[in-house]
Amino acid sequence: MTLLWPVYLLLLLPLGVMMWYWPQPTAVLRVLRGLTLLLIVLALTGLMVKLPSRAGTIIVVADRSASMPGNHAASEKELIELISKARVSEDRVGVVTFGEHVRIEHSPQTVPFTDFTQDVGVNGSRLSEAVERALSLIEPGTPGRVVVLSDGRWTGTDPVSVGALAATRGIPIDFREMGRTSASDTAITRLDAPVSLAPREAFMVTAWVRSPVSQEIVYELRRGDQSISQGKRHVDAGISRLIFRDIAEQPGTLQYSLNVTGQTDDPVPENNTARLLVGVEGPRPMLCISDSADAGYASLLRAGGLNITIRKPAEMRWDLADLSNFTGVIVENIPAGKLGSDGLKTLAAWVSDAGGGLLMTGGRQSFGPGGYFKSALDPILPVSMELRREHRKHSLAIVVALDRSGSMAVPVGGGRTKMDLADLGTAQVIDMLSPMDQFGCIAVDSAPHTIVELSTMDNKEAARSRVLSIDSQGGGIFVYEALAAAAKMISASEPQTRHIILFADAADAEEPGQYRDLIDACRKAGITISVIGLGTEKDSDAELLKDVARRGEGRIFFTNDPEELPRLFAQDTFVVARSTFVDEVTGVSTTGVLSSLTGKTFTDPPPVGGYNLCYLRDGAQLAVVTQDEYKAPVVAAWQAGIGRATCLTLEVNGEFTGPVRSWKELGDFLTSLARWTGGAQGNLPEHMLLTQDVEGGICRLELHLDPQRKTDPISSLPVVTTLRGHPGSKPATERVMMRWTSADSLTAQIPLYGDETVLSTVNVEGAGLVSMAPVCLPYSPEYRPTDNRRGLVTLRSLARSTGGQEIINVADVWRDLPRQPRLIFLTPWLAIAAVICLLLEVLERRTGVLSSVQWGRLRGMRLRLDRAEKSPRDSSSTGSRESTTSTGVPRMPTAAESPASEASSIREDAPQADLSDVLQDARRRAQGRIKR
Repeated sequence: MTLLWPVYLLLLLPLGVMMWYWPQPTAVLRVLRGLTLLLIVLALTGLMVKLPSRAGTIIVVADRSASMPGNHAASEKELIELISKARVSEDRVGVVTFGEHVRIEHSPQTVPFTDFTQDVGVNGSRLSEAVERALSLIEPGTPGRVVVLSDGRWTGTDPVSVGALAATRGIPIDFREMGRTSASDTAITRLDAPVSLAPREAFMVTAWVRSPVSQEIVYELRRGDQSISQGKRHVDAGISRLIFRDIAEQPGTLQYSLNVTGQTDDPVPENNTARLLVGVEGPRPMLCISDSADAGYASLLRAGGLNITIRKPAEMRWDLADLSNFTGVIVENIPAGKLGSDGLKTLAAWVSDAGGGLLMTGGRQSFGPGGYFKSALDPILPVSMELRREHRKHSLAIVVALDRSGSMAVPVGGGRTKMDLADLGTAQVIDMLSPMDQFGCIAVDSAPHTIVELSTMDNKEAARSRVLSIDSQGGGIFVYEALAAAAKMISASEPQTRHIILFADAADAEEPGQYRDLIDACRKAGITISVIGLGTEKDSDAELLKDVARRGEGRIFFTNDPEELPRLFAQDTFVVARSTFVDEVTGVSTTGVLSSLTGKTFTDPPPVGGYNLCYLRDGAQLAVVTQDEYKAPVVAAWQAGIGRATCLTLEVNGEFTGPVRSWKELGDFLTSLARWTGGAQGNLPEHMLLTQDVEGGICRLELHLDPQRKTDPISSLPVVTTLRGHPGSKPATERVMMRWTSADSLTAQIPLYGDETVLSTVNVEGAGLVSMAPVCLPYSPEYRPTDNRRGLVTLRSLARSTGGQEIINVADVWRDLPRQPRLIFLTPWLAIAAVICLLLEVLERRTGVLSSVQWGRLRGMRLRLDRAEKSPRDSSSTGSRESTTSTGVPRMPTAAESPASEASSIREDAPQADLSDVLQDARRRAQGRIKR
């Protein structure tokens, strides 16, 4: 027995004194009151007792890496359900999943596991870390087991160490092997080529292919989208070599992929394709992204001697290997939506963390009206794009109709739902409005619900608070009801510019009703309507939403990324406000900063025909400024991370270029800005060499110094900034310092994972930035050819060292839990017992039922005693009176001898004796109170 807080036992002393000083009127009440107080004190002390129990915890460790079979998720879920169903009431089940990362899917509890929801990454197998996390979930001193569902492949720490930890704690590790066979796996084991080449240099690409049998294979080697070699070849069982030859044409990055197909059914087709990146040294071009193939801006740059590549937004892949072909990117009046969320994130990371350059030009499709406010590019631009009241000429009324149907409750990561991000987008609209503007908000499911009444934005915080509290309520959004409620609300507004933003799920917009007539009435009243659809243009209700925006003379936005919602709400507000693009001829003038950026002196250019109204950020350099009331930046630049960013807010080649188009120095002016943006590649001092090679999944960067140097050219350790980019996701950034590995060399090692592309930039003091060629692995290490027995050996070793076993029927794991003493916390039960005693006391005070039961038992005992006393005396005095007649026939008792007469005589005497006792007891208690 254990008391967590024994100090509470001291309460028994004052409670005992209280019961003696103020006694209860009857014995029953005294017992109940004493028992109640005792139970309360014991509950306060935290009484715990040790009892033997087999109830325990099973932690399932589920492998979700890429090496697992295709249906592994469903199989693992089924096994976990079988384990959960076999448990008893006090048993608990937890689930830990692992891949590149380790996550707790389901903490140990009695609630059944539902489904896998955590993102663990598939390009790794952190088995040791996963088992260690599982052990931490089993409380010390309680029965527990770990069940591993895996193929036994692992990356990171060797699982042997965690097996020793489990054995020390006495926790067995069981396993179920779930690998896929590799008996007939045809695979590319290696794909080699030089990491870096000079232009026009010939080189060899070598592939090593493993074949399970002697067979004919089909191969194809591609450089980018071009096939440079293909054919068939007979290979023997074992390892064979394929050799290809190519020439590095121009500076940049060459991307190769080799595909090999055998004649047998391949259980691991993922390792039949391998990729390779080769860097070609030399000056790289700049990339101009434009909707026009013959972009006027690019033509001017080419005329200025700049090497320019032109691409349309749809032609961009937005990966690090592609961007590494260029020194900088020019975005010529392109809306953010055409670059896409992934493109914006990748471009921003490439500029700030890989030393790239970004130059953005102005126009109605750029900056604020183009949707760049609150985008991934916004933080790296030297200008800000907010709406400022002092530069607003007209007030604005906006009503937002928000979908809060059931589909908006879907989680999107980070503990947020689609509804949360829609709320944030609406709050973004509130933040952009000024006190002279009006705002209203309606939440719609099957009916409209007013969240914020249409009013001026004098109290933004109150409106934000109400908007951010909107939750999904189920049902579907009724489009007509939403539009009708929004139109009714905004029709009473005062501003001349009145606008409705309808936000709806593109796959769950219902009941359009007579929306055409309603929208026609809105247009006649000067009300415009834009639509933001969560989904794609191919969703079931996308055409309806497009038609609403078209008839409402507004804009239509579709996005599958809920994170984009705040940016889209802001973009539509920018366009409606119409004050962020000045479409008037405006004079401009240069500052001394322009000469420092370009290294040249320019005369003041002629006026521009229009520009995007932005504001210079702190720390940015202002090179060209307008001469109107706004004094707004036309050219601004700054260092964005380790890269450069330049903003040219005029439209270079379009309707609003204006008189500056005829400026003789325009081409030289634009070319100079582009050159500064692209930056100059760092040139290492003489006799200093930076190399890069990949071996065993490690990228090794090494800086070689001149052994004959007289002084040390390195005053501080070089910093390596590495971008890791997975297809379709934002690149991750890492920074490490190079370390001395010898008297003449410094080294940094960058591990490579999965299908990522790694792009490193080395900052050598005195030499500037040196960008290395991107590198990658042929394919995820999870698909590396291996013997199935290696994984099984790992799992068996874990089980053998901990007393576990390979399990066939997973439900049997509960039978193997040992019985161990277990501390049972009794406070809840003691509290319940105290409440029951208190209720019994109340019952006794009200009814006296417990006392009556007690007196009834006392009477029964007295009756039995009386009978016992009378029976010997009666038998002696009536010896001649037999219970039977002389003939042996039982004699019937007379009326005087009958039990009824005896009982009646007892009933006549007992009340008098009882009453006397009660009166005497009452008299004694009264005398006791008088004496006190």
